[in-house]
Amino acid sequence: MKKLILLLVLLFSVSVANAQFHFGGQFSINFANEHTDYSSGTTDNKEHAYLVNLKPKVYWNIGEKMQVGGRIGFAFGRLTNGVIYESEKKDQTINVNRAVGWSVSPFFGYKLLNWKVVSVWAEANAFIGQYYNVNKPKTGSQEWGTQTEYGFQILPVVNIDLNEKLALQLHLGFISLGWYGTRADYPEKVVTTSTWDLHKGGFAGIAQGLADYGIGLVKKF
Repeated sequence: MKKLILLLVLLFSVSVANAQFHFGGQFSINFANEHTDYSSGTTDNKEHAYLVNLKPKVYWNIGEKMQVGGRIGFAFGRLTNGVIYESEKKDQTINVNRAVGWSVSPFFGYKLLNWKVVSVWAEANAFIGQYYNVNKPKTGSQEWGTQTEYGFQILPVVNIDLNEKLALQLHLGFISLGWYGTRADYPEKVVTTSTWDLHKGGFAGIAQGLADYGIGLVKKF
């Protein structure tokens, strides 16, 4: 068994050594603006959120249809939510959540189609990240906590070759499919979640409705 694993590692290393090397990054400013109506007492729950994310990436093309690599992420975001009561027509409860964090994500890509300088890839990636949150309510003291996010997803990536060495990439996370888990550690409680989802635009549990996309440039070496 050990010899088989060693052989597979050796074959993978040789394949990567002979493959085309790419380096670049992905940048996104994702946002959400949601309103929820209730039938009694509370007429509206409003949320405004944004996420700024920077993800350097490195990968290798193995043949014409496969690629393997990874990315690291650095992000910060904010969610403001308030509840409006029908009787007074003003915000009764306002919470501000801020978060900063990191993530690591190895991925595998397979080319689905190609047309001139445009190609569409299916990317499968696993990810893990940790975020540091502060919840500052309108009344009372602020609360610090950490949250770990992990899981895997499949999403389309559109690659547009600008020239022989430079390409533009669009990451369409808003139509992804995957499994996602979280663990939030607060001073007095621990909260865990686990779900299959057709779209997951969350960030540290503070913005579940984010319009999830990314744009980036990569250079071929």
